[in-house]
Amino acid sequence: MKTSGTLTSQATIVVVSYNHADFIEQCLRTSLAEEPAEIIVVDTGSTDGTRDIVAREFPDVKLLTPAENLGYGVGNNTGVSEIDTEYTIILNPDTKVKPGCFRALLEPLRKADRRITTPKILTYGGERINTCGNVDHFTGLGFTRGFNQSPTKFTEPESISGLSGACFALRTALYRELDGFDEAFFLYMEDVELSWRAALNEIDIRYVPDAVVFHEYQDVAMPSEKIYHVERGRYYTLRKHLDAQIAVALLPSLLLTELLTCGFALLSGTDGIRNKLRAIRDGLTMDVNKVQKNPQKVLTRLAIEIPEDQLTYNRFDQFGKKLANAAYRLNYRLLNL
Repeated sequence: MKTSGTLTSQATIVVVSYNHADFIEQCLRTSLAEEPAEIIVVDTGSTDGTRDIVAREFPDVKLLTPAENLGYGVGNNTGVSEIDTEYTIILNPDTKVKPGCFRALLEPLRKADRRITTPKILTYGGERINTCGNVDHFTGLGFTRGFNQSPTKFTEPESISGLSGACFALRTALYRELDGFDEAFFLYMEDVELSWRAALNEIDIRYVPDAVVFHEYQDVAMPSEKIYHVERGRYYTLRKHLDAQIAVALLPSLLLTELLTCGFALLSGTDGIRNKLRAIRDGLTMDVNKVQKNPQKVLTRLAIEIPEDQLTYNRFDQFGKKLANAAYRLNYRLLNL
């Protein structure tokens, strides 16, 4: 454990891995160069030698090996349960960090107990933006903010609607106050729901452009199985946070989003539609971990429009998003929040 008294020496990094042998070494080497107090790797059943690389090459890294893979959220919660430092940084295993990244992420937390910071995340080679925090929409949709734009964009720090689960930082006490990730999520959308809970608890999500992470992120093409996890998580989030009165008031926007997501699922053919239907069935019937609902407070911190430049394949598609955003704005305005 580092004891130099620097800001990063007061932080522990949690990395949840699953078959990331191609990336884990770079992730850990660049993270160790930042001199955190500790790095905890939670390996959730890798079969490609990831565990061996961590154990052999990084003896100072704490390696946890749960008996079964219960998902990304559970893995991070397991890692954070081992932490006794002031700050926690969650980091994906298929990343590498630019020098000074962790300090830049932690600096805005020094005088703000109720804040989460998220970095500028570029593609692994640094050519384009992966995300600058997320755009979390009031219908449960989540988008990468600034996707595929030039790395020279998004240069100002600002408060945003959603953190990126690929990397974010907060006080360890705050992570525990929020109960960490909701463990009902196995994969995808857990960061969206955590952002909704941050909004519920009036926690600022702050984008920090001086903190830069490089992420091995695939293009927008979505495998049909991912459609299942994303949509299941969206339904779950809506059920967890919206009461019946607000859900009825939002029905035009929710039905419009169903139309958009069904159209997107169609692009993956019959498998896409099958997984969309599975998501409807499971997302609307699974048990929901309860919160003290205050949808008005949450909705005022979420995005009203969806990005028109994402998941766009032709001019007709882009025009459809413009019409959708007009409808979203009107429906939101009628809520009188």
